[in-house]
Amino acid sequence: LLHGLDALVDPRADAPARDTVVVLHQLGNHGPAYHRRYPPAFARFRPACERAELRDCSREEIVNAYDNAIAYTDHVLARLIAFLDARRDRFDVAMAYVSDHGESLGERGLYLHGMPRAVA
Repeated sequence: LLHGLDALVDPRADAPARDTVVVLHQLGNHGPAYHRRYPPAFARFRPACERAELRDCSREEIVNAYDNAIAYTDHVLARLIAFLDARRDRFDVAMAYVSDHGESLGERGLYLHGMPRAVA
């Protein structure tokens, strides 16, 4: 997601005007294939579900895979914050992170999303 971002603000290149807004869209931690949302190096919580069929995994494996995806999101956001911080002497920087929804991880037997708020 961050690859090539430095080229957008390189003062030697055609750098953007000071009023440029860059929007990054992360795929997010949508299931059921949480294991596809982080590289193997970020598989900190184990055992983790490594299948797209949640019914083939235990609740612990599903939660671990989701937590790995969240940890990787934290890593990406930390790198973005460091990137912005290193450039605040040349740019007025800001970051907003917005999640589109949460995920149910087995509460009341429900998984994923799309359920009414009262039961999700």
